[in-house]
Amino acid sequence: MNKLQTKHFSVTILPPATVYHPVDGRKYTFILSDHSSNRYLAIGYKYALNLLNVHHDQEDILTAEWRPELGEYVMKGNICLSDKENDVFAVREKLKQYEKMLPEAISFIIHADRSFYSHVPWLLDAPIYMEFTSLDRHVRTTQYMGTPRQYLNNKKTQASS
Repeated sequence: MNKLQTKHFSVTILPPATVYHPVDGRKYTFILSDHSSNRYLAIGYKYALNLLNVHHDQEDILTAEWRPELGEYVMKGNICLSDKENDVFAVREKLKQYEKMLPEAISFIIHADRSFYSHVPWLLDAPIYMEFTSLDRHVRTTQYMGTPRQYLNNKKTQASS
């Protein structure tokens, strides 16, 4: 898996979503291409299923959404770790690659939507959790990934423009 690069990164806000809304259920679909260095981020009320259908076999997909949970907002994300041959070792290797790449991918998502946070500043300190799902129960895990404020302020995780 390559290091993420900003020059091959496109962001689309899918109407009727805007930089102001929605807050509840604001969804992110982040596509990481296996065959090129292109990255696509769609922000909207729904996951960008058209992107998922077109690229599913060739891409790695990170989905995330803002939602209220137990009285606070959280961003919950998901990455499906699968291997066409159900190779347990390949899935575990993929998990290791994602764990290295994930902070930068989350940084891209947060930075791409930074105008949104100026309108909903209470989300700046909301937790971000990423769940890895797989047929292999040993790699199923949920990890705390920090807060949007940490990604906006941390120079190491910021995407270089």
